[in-house]
Amino acid sequence: MKPLFAWGRRHGFLLTLAILFAIGFTAADYLRPVAEQDWLRSAVVFAVMWASGMTLPLRSVTDAVRRPTAVLAAVSLNTVAVPLAAWWIAGWIAPEWKLSFYVASLVPCTLASAMVWTRRAGGDDSIPMLTTVVTNLACVGVIPLGWWLVSDTEAVAELTRGLQEIGAAVGSGGSGTGGQTLASQAIKLGLVVVAPLTLAQCMRHWGWAEWADRAKPKLSWAAQGGILIMVVFGAVTTADKLVAITQEGGAAIFAQLIAAASAMHLACLVVGILFTRWILRRGPETQIAVGFSASQKTLAIGLQTSMDLGVSVLPMIIYHITQLIWDTVVADAWLAKGKKDSAE
Repeated sequence: MKPLFAWGRRHGFLLTLAILFAIGFTAADYLRPVAEQDWLRSAVVFAVMWASGMTLPLRSVTDAVRRPTAVLAAVSLNTVAVPLAAWWIAGWIAPEWKLSFYVASLVPCTLASAMVWTRRAGGDDSIPMLTTVVTNLACVGVIPLGWWLVSDTEAVAELTRGLQEIGAAVGSGGSGTGGQTLASQAIKLGLVVVAPLTLAQCMRHWGWAEWADRAKPKLSWAAQGGILIMVVFGAVTTADKLVAITQEGGAAIFAQLIAAASAMHLACLVVGILFTRWILRRGPETQIAVGFSASQKTLAIGLQTSMDLGVSVLPMIIYHITQLIWDTVVADAWLAKGKKDSAE
């Protein structure tokens, strides 16, 4: 029993996530009036981003700013390579999931996971710090632009069963036109992503930095709690669609989603490592930092964006879970290899 309890302590967040998703899915009829409150979902994301921003001491990334090539590589791969990989890889699975994977691939890098696993592997944690800031600020343009680039194609129109409904879901007045969707989504992301990050950094500058550093564990727990709330909301709002799809495909659907998410994440992680090693000629601590920063995606914004654009949250959740599992394996193997090389 002891090994089982030890495993539970190490992976408590993943277990909690799975349990809450199941609760939201099974109790969707009762929770739907709450989960469909757009202002409440936005408030939760605002709080998550504020809590994450309060624990982000930007002074520690001075070296990364002076040598920005590694950060630029991570940002470019995260915002360009992952969406391209998602669009190609997801094309091999059921067409209903292609757009969901693509939306998940557009969201920015996650701070908590990228930093934890970079540190776990002995990498340079200033790179995921700066990559998170840049991609979170850039998502105001990246997400709506990425959506607009595909929203006018006939194939996507068929997959999403009408862009007018999706346009209405993000406040475009029901027209579904690319320009209106782009503007409305950019404004919303600015309010729930840029505003809380800016507020958090202003508060640190105004004298709250010492308090934030002392309260870092509590703020981190609060951010994770907000993510779990979004998981419940996401399960509730897409329960009907998931039932219809899974009844047709069953376990095969989930196997395809897990395989696609794993392929997307691992491909971009490996590309980030090899690019940093062969092109940038940087050391192992930079290679693994770029790999994690390039391939990881934040769950909070991903869930909010998926619900706003009317696609399933399941690919985003599966991508998040698979990245945590695979990156644990990669980080431990990377650290073991580094210790072995040092001993030799």
